[in-house]
Amino acid sequence: MIYLWNLLFYKPLYNSLVFLVDVLPNNSLFIAVIILTILVRLIISPLSYKAIRTQLKTKKLQPKLKEIKKTITDKQEQARKTLEVYKKEGINPFSSFLLILVQFPVIIALYWVFRDGGVEIDPELLYSFVSAPESISLTDFGIDLTQKSILLAGLTGLTQYIHLSLSASFKDMGGDQSDKTEQEQMMAMVGKSMKYTMPIMITIFAYIIGGAVALYWVTSNIFMIIQEKVIQNKLKKQS
Repeated sequence: MIYLWNLLFYKPLYNSLVFLVDVLPNNSLFIAVIILTILVRLIISPLSYKAIRTQLKTKKLQPKLKEIKKTITDKQEQARKTLEVYKKEGINPFSSFLLILVQFPVIIALYWVFRDGGVEIDPELLYSFVSAPESISLTDFGIDLTQKSILLAGLTGLTQYIHLSLSASFKDMGGDQSDKTEQEQMMAMVGKSMKYTMPIMITIFAYIIGGAVALYWVTSNIFMIIQEKVIQNKLKKQS
């Protein structure tokens, strides 16, 4: 399992970061992290598109899904009818889960890459066509990526909050709850609470793990904010 993780995730990302540092002006780790983050987000963007599309279409189907719950008491029949509606509308309810499943090993690999790749290059990990840079610029804009950064941690929390606010899953979370079941109201309250508590927790975590990973998180959040708006506008035009 560790061999496969290294082969499929860690080594490709590690070599990509080293390659970018080597070819960039001044061997800037700061810019290399931003470029690598954008490349990773672009690669998994088809999954992001499907996940956001599913969230938006599921929101529109809420009246139908509620009607199924009201008229059908049998849980198995409820599930069958719900899946029928999803199939008819071309919705894959597991697309968001698939996105998380793919992102998880990537995020872990990036954490280790940014932790290891920015300070000392291990020649044994490099592909034959990747050269180790003679030097690495660890500080840009007054930020040392090998150290903890209050600025980047704060930006991580802020961009995370903006992203959650724009997300179809969290948008309008505080709307009218009178027509929802007690369980749905409870889930809405938990979701609304997460919208505020998650950015705070991530800010603390981003400060603890250091500047390079925090910069990845900030860049990733900004990318997803833009991506979310673009996809939402595109789907609105199609509907």
